[in-house]
Amino acid sequence: MTSRGPIGTSVPGTSTRSSQRAAAPMPLQSSPAPCATRIPHRSPSSFLITLRNVARSAAQGQVPQPHQPHKPSPTPGKVPVTAAVAKIASAAAAAELQQQSPSAPILSGTVTSYEDEYQLRLYSELPLEAQIVRLQALLERLRTAGTTEEKVRQLWGVDSVAAFACDPRNEAVCTALSQMVADQQLLLLSLPAMLQEHVLMEPPSAPLRAPEALLPHLTSLAARLARVDQFYDSVGGLLGYQLKSLQLIVAGMQDKSARSKQHEQHAAGAEETAAADAAANPAAPPPPQISFRVPRGMDLAGEEGSGVGVAAAAQGLASLPFMAEIYPVGGAGDRLGLMDEATGESLPAAMLPYAGRTLMEVLIRDLQAREYLYFRLTGRQVTTPVAIMTSDAKGNHDRISRLLADLNWAGRSPETFRLFRQPMVPVVGVEDGRWLLSRSMCPMMKPGGHGAIWKLMWDEGVFDWLIKDHGRRAALVRQISNPMAGMDTTLLALAGAGFARRSGGAAAFGFMSCERAVGAAEGMNVLQERRRWVPEDGSSASGGGRWVYEYGVTNVEYTEFERLGLNDEAVSANSKTSVFPANTNVLYVGLYGAKKIVAEAVTKADGGQLLPGLIFNLNKKVSYTDPLEGSTRQVTAGRMESTMQNLADYLTDQFDRPMGQQELAATQLSTFFVSNLRRKVTSSAKKRRQPGSTRIAQTPDGSFYDLQRNAWQILQRCGLANVPEPGSPEQYLDKGPGFIFLFHPALGPLWDVISQKIVGGSMTHGSELVLEVAEARLQQLHLDGSLLVYAENVMGHMEAVGLPAAVKTKEHGNTLYGSIGVAAAAAGAGAATLSVSSVHNGTLEVPLPRAVAHGGALQQQQAAAMGGADAAMSPAPGGAGRLRYGPRCGRVQLENVRVRNEGINWRDPDNVYWKHQVSRRESCRIVLLGQSEFEAHDVTLSGSQTFVVPDGFRLTVTTAAEGSGFRTQLTPLRPASPAPGFEPSWEWIYSMDTSGDVRLSYVGAALRSPAAGMVVTAMAAAELRGQYVLDFSI
Repeated sequence: MTSRGPIGTSVPGTSTRSSQRAAAPMPLQSSPAPCATRIPHRSPSSFLITLRNVARSAAQGQVPQPHQPHKPSPTPGKVPVTAAVAKIASAAAAAELQQQSPSAPILSGTVTSYEDEYQLRLYSELPLEAQIVRLQALLERLRTAGTTEEKVRQLWGVDSVAAFACDPRNEAVCTALSQMVADQQLLLLSLPAMLQEHVLMEPPSAPLRAPEALLPHLTSLAARLARVDQFYDSVGGLLGYQLKSLQLIVAGMQDKSARSKQHEQHAAGAEETAAADAAANPAAPPPPQISFRVPRGMDLAGEEGSGVGVAAAAQGLASLPFMAEIYPVGGAGDRLGLMDEATGESLPAAMLPYAGRTLMEVLIRDLQAREYLYFRLTGRQVTTPVAIMTSDAKGNHDRISRLLADLNWAGRSPETFRLFRQPMVPVVGVEDGRWLLSRSMCPMMKPGGHGAIWKLMWDEGVFDWLIKDHGRRAALVRQISNPMAGMDTTLLALAGAGFARRSGGAAAFGFMSCERAVGAAEGMNVLQERRRWVPEDGSSASGGGRWVYEYGVTNVEYTEFERLGLNDEAVSANSKTSVFPANTNVLYVGLYGAKKIVAEAVTKADGGQLLPGLIFNLNKKVSYTDPLEGSTRQVTAGRMESTMQNLADYLTDQFDRPMGQQELAATQLSTFFVSNLRRKVTSSAKKRRQPGSTRIAQTPDGSFYDLQRNAWQILQRCGLANVPEPGSPEQYLDKGPGFIFLFHPALGPLWDVISQKIVGGSMTHGSELVLEVAEARLQQLHLDGSLLVYAENVMGHMEAVGLPAAVKTKEHGNTLYGSIGVAAAAAGAGAATLSVSSVHNGTLEVPLPRAVAHGGALQQQQAAAMGGADAAMSPAPGGAGRLRYGPRCGRVQLENVRVRNEGINWRDPDNVYWKHQVSRRESCRIVLLGQSEFEAHDVTLSGSQTFVVPDGFRLTVTTAAEGSGFRTQLTPLRPASPAPGFEPSWEWIYSMDTSGDVRLSYVGAALRSPAAGMVVTAMAAAELRGQYVLDFSI
């Protein structure tokens, strides 16, 4: 049977049960309500419904009111037959559907009755291919509409919208919709139009709510959908997001064996196929042909890696004034299962307490360490602008904002940070294309992948903020879940390699890579060759043209290997290492080049170029409780994501002939590749380790394990003896890492710098060394236990904002001692404690020595030595102000010192090593307040000891005269003049030679100049001239 109603299209091939969809516009103005009529049918289980007056009123610009309930009322959870399609049974129906004119209704089909009642989910069996055709037709119709109001009327010409409007249970929703503006109506009506009407429904068992009660929920829903619609405008907005998602699902679900066979046939006869296609369609150019090679680039771990890395790092350091940092931190981090212990709320990955602080703090400390090294070499302070892409997942944006504010913006101006939110996108079921719900009228939404960053930077003006407001040419990009990228020369060498490209790296795009295991679930870096036919003067292929060859280093996700015909082969027969290196998402991006690519895509409305590397993960299982049905089940679902690294696909270089590896190596491509040892590039903390499992890859346990492997390597370079190796992962999980060495990255960050500050000595098994200090000199330290050194001022001092230089410190100088005095008075003599605020997520509290607790006498002693009361005291820790790099920081000097105590209780079951949450039996603690110094020479420090050095003093510890124990001497530092602060009693002088090596010289008295050497002078002069490339023979 074939039927056609007033606004229907027949669908053949659906046996004897067919119907058509009716369209019912949403109320924009008053008009008669549509009348649903039942048409008798021979079969008692099948009948046809049409809507009268709908097409006529829609054509006249009038909108019918929602259908009024008929008697008898439907059973909860059922919908009377008002119009609907439950199933499209054949591809022929979809083909006919695609051929409809734009004015035709979107769909017709069959419905089946169950005693005059129908299931709520009318499209539960509609094939995804048919949904795709349906959405394509719908988008085409909407493109012809000129105004929002016209688009709303067009949506009311859609059958599924009519079905929704005529359901009596949706009357309140439709009434509330009528009170909303046209933009909001357009978004919300798109839901039933694309078969997601359940998003607007309430549970059948719930009592019906009044329109006024629903209006706030619908307004909130429209606001969330508006962000999706705006961001994906290049692919059709909200409807386009669903269409692209379905297309990716269908493409990914193709039979793998058939896809592989198709690829082999294509590879075997590519030229014949292209020739045949050209003969069949002479007006069409041949399709591009793509192949992949193993990329070649700078190898920091190779035989010449040390020298190359030093030179590249030197170039990167010289380029620091022209660099920015970009952090995509919007990921939900679901696999970490991170919870707020106080509130029980889920936390994003950025809040993971890694080695004593959040991952966000880890990234900022790494950045400031590079800035501090530049300062020590040139005497100039550089403040790098930081762009952070957040999201609303688990309160990510608000939590990151609060964290930065609590950290006083790391002693920087808030204007040097730019936070911008990526949109949250709906989670789509793979089997039926249905959106998952978190609760009624609230779709489950997740961040849409870090590839959103480029379009967001355009939309939010971040490109101009970096380029125009801050004068930056390039940026380093690193993800929040990888705390390892700041190791040694890694980031500096990547920056240096980028700035050594053409045009000073302003249009370059680089990958920091490392070795990759065969079969690993991670992307790979490849050298892509694209052979493309270019017709001459716009003519067709038959009219003449030429082949061009485009080359570039890019990324291929592991989910795409098979589709693209990439074989994940080992480097040799007995090796587990792949010939292709790993993509780590540690990137160098030339801001001018990236902005140009995005601007071109915006002009062309090219969704592929704006959202590079679109993927849909078909393997993700989601435990899901349907808020409408109440059932809990596990479904395969995901969301459309894009990958930021695939912007490189649009930065290729073009040649007129094929190029070999040697020729490409001699030619500077716009894209490039740098590799290093894996543990110096990436060791992510993405997922929680399962209890009892020894699989630690991509877990916080595994990341901390690699951190200590790097620490062992550093200590070897420093010449320490007896340092235990971290052992196997199984040993590490069972007994701990064997030792712990943690340090502030400003101690280096280059390992060559650290190895000049720590020389010789030994460390026994189970020892712990923590150096939260930049200025340290450890000569022959022999450690058997725990030694913890914390400086309140690691890299300089906090300077109050908005005060004259002469009074900045003086007016805020007594805050710290005032708080100590209050604590001492409240707790009693000698009972005061100090919380060192620079140690977050595990604040270090130490008892104050009696002399410090009674701060008045100490201040008088200092004031007398300086010739004035309260002069030159440092600002309070953790207070508002700006960090000024300089000599006014804590210093520790240990020479021929033995530290012996019981240290960590390695058997305590509550130890969490990756958090640096450990139980100690004994420890030696040194706390440096403000600008202070601790020195120990030829002495043994046994048992639990705590040394708190006041601001402006030096504490010296030596062996007691009787030969047992030790004695201490507290002396004031000499005031600096005319500058505030004090003269350090010793200092490291940094210099750089012509090969890029940083050399340190120890002097017993501070010099006025913070750096020396021809290269350093050249670097400072280059910055002033705006010169961003120096020749270090990279």
